Amino acid sequence: MLERYEEGNQMNVTVYEVGPRDGLQSLKRKIPSSQKIKLIDALYDAGLTEIEEVSFAHPKLVPQMADAEDVFQRGGVLVMNKRGYDRAIASGAEKINIVISPCETFNMKNMRKTRSELVLMYKTFLDKTPKENVRVYISMAFGSPFSGEVSPKTMLSCIRDAKMFGKTVVFADTVGVGTRKEVELWSEMALLEGMTPALHLHHKGEEEKALQLIRAGLLNGIREFDSSIGGLGGCPFVDNSGANLSTETLVLHLNVWGFETGVTLDALKKASKIARQIKLNETAREIEAR
Repeated sequence: MLERYEEGNQMNVTVYEVGPRDGLQSLKRKIPSSQKIKLIDALYDAGLTEIEEVSFAHPKLVPQMADAEDVFQRGGVLVMNKRGYDRAIASGAEKINIVISPCETFNMKNMRKTRSELVLMYKTFLDKTPKENVRVYISMAFGSPFSGEVSPKTMLSCIRDAKMFGKTVVFADTVGVGTRKEVELWSEMALLEGMTPALHLHHKGEEEKALQLIRAGLLNGIREFDSSIGGLGGCPFVDNSGANLSTETLVLHLNVWGFETGVTLDALKKASKIARQIKLNETAREIEAR
């Protein structure tokens, strides 16, 4: 059991489920809206309270999310610009997720804007959204194949950009290169800025490294971790970004370590079954395409 930060409610950990959005967005085979809704329902039924359900991205850029209005229920949503934000608000969304990165190549490939341009853009429409309802992803937070390592000075600048819009800053290891030292430093910097740090981890087929970073986060005050049911997903704008840490693995280890998640593996079985079926269908499509 991990024993630091046990006072008060520090043994409570939020598992932030990203499977319905980050897990599905890059799949080529069209997933029926009804199946997406069943997956989301199963995740809520399992006890998960924070779920990123859809992305209001342009349908031509992310075709899998073209049915966002039909699928959205009550959770978090990713928006890429004012048009996406307007669609989200019209659908009744209150929890908004946005993205910036210390890697300008990623910003341009993903958003077609530099970080400073993204900050200016977000200022034009996020002013009426309470900060506690906004999560800010810092993608490539632990390094990028385009721009290399992230310096503490650059990360502090990103955290302060994030602070303008949200209460939670999510350090995303988009390509699976993070270290425990960086987790310790980034979380400390976020806490000193009065923000709530969270981790979103990818891996290259071995979840053990991601779990080591989860442990480092727990020991340094992080109490919110992203995961994807069945390990679905990866970034469609970066080659070889790897898979998401699976919700099943995260929940299993957090529970064994003595943390309270409100979720059990048994409760996740229905959602896991749906995720497996989605994976099988995608594998079949890949075989047919050869």
